[in-house]
Amino acid sequence: MKIRDGFVTNSSSTNFLIISKKELTEDYLAKKLGLKKDSLIHESAMNLVHTIMNNAHRGEKYYEIDKIDKEFVEKNFGKESAQKFEELSKKGYFSYVGYTSSDDDYLTSFFTMDFFELKDKDFYIDGKNCIW
Repeated sequence: MKIRDGFVTNSSSTNFLIISKKELTEDYLAKKLGLKKDSLIHESAMNLVHTIMNNAHRGEKYYEIDKIDKEFVEKNFGKESAQKFEELSKKGYFSYVGYTSSDDDYLTSFFTMDFFELKDKDFYIDGKNCIW
């Protein structure tokens, strides 16, 4: 029998789709997530934003796809998100895919441990593909 005497973790991840009228930047994403510069957790919040940005800009490579298309979105995020993707893509919106991991700092871990959806008139995040 083997006994482990260190910190043991089971990692989880949340895959996300972002559809945005504006090209994604850290400042724009922070604003859309409602993050405040004077918040006590601002540093961790910006780490979360940085993680999302890094993964969003490498999403196609991570998923081994050439581009995000309706078929990919439907398979990974469902029909509702695929319809939204198709509708907003025709209007010139930007689309990004990526993931967060519970192995990151505390706020990113918290963000990763549940599924979520954020709908705004010019911004949409589908984070319902959660593997926990």
